[in-house]
Amino acid sequence: MADAEHGGPKDALCECTWGWNELKPGDNPCFHMPQVHPSLIKHIDRLTGGREGLRFLLPLCGKSLDMKWLQEKGHTVVGVEFVEKAAQHFFEEHGIKPTVSEEPSIGGGKHYKGLDGKISMYICNYFDFKSDVCGQFDAVWDRGSLMAMEVRDQKRYVDLTKSLMKPDARYMMETFECSKDQGQGQGHGDGHGREPHGHHHGNEHSHGHPHDQPHGEGGEDIITGDQIKALFGDGYDFACLEDKNSPPNDFAKQHGYISLIYFLKPK
Repeated sequence: MADAEHGGPKDALCECTWGWNELKPGDNPCFHMPQVHPSLIKHIDRLTGGREGLRFLLPLCGKSLDMKWLQEKGHTVVGVEFVEKAAQHFFEEHGIKPTVSEEPSIGGGKHYKGLDGKISMYICNYFDFKSDVCGQFDAVWDRGSLMAMEVRDQKRYVDLTKSLMKPDARYMMETFECSKDQGQGQGHGDGHGREPHGHHHGNEHSHGHPHDQPHGEGGEDIITGDQIKALFGDGYDFACLEDKNSPPNDFAKQHGYISLIYFLKPK
């Protein structure tokens, strides 16, 4: 997410100006989805391949409700987030008492672990999170995390994430475009695909990241399916599960953007 103090054009999706530090448990940043993501529920069988007891990775997770839902479905969930308050809020709001340990291997970050390790959050720069920290994963749910990256960091992000995936791992991601009305309202022509300015989610990506974090103004307003395929390479089957013609979820409709859902699995 762009630093709050940088200002920048406002949009319907991100009118709030506060960051995590001003929020108390129970308060939600504007980018927080207050329910489990409908597309995750809809496509969970495709993402898991019908398998049970998987290890899920959620990059830039914030305090996403998706993590608890996945854990309740019998999976082990690991989120990576830079803002420690997001982890504090997540565990407090779910009534989970985590163990907290320092993790020198992730740049001096921290590891929050709850429910006997069924849900963990690593507090660090995502680019410090390597497979030797926590092994590899069966599935990745990326709610806008790739879009949160500066263009120059997108390939680096994808290569790192691929290194965290098992050979048969599956990957589902959400990207965003302005809705037609939102696009026209901001002078975006026909509304065919500009991301809402200033709002780079990650799964729950937050304001107030330091300048050395791999998140910022994003560099481009959208990332296309062709760009995603190029970033991942020829070793993956690629599908668009939801496009501009799909019924919008309530959160997207409320905040004036179009949700696009892409799915990748190894060939």
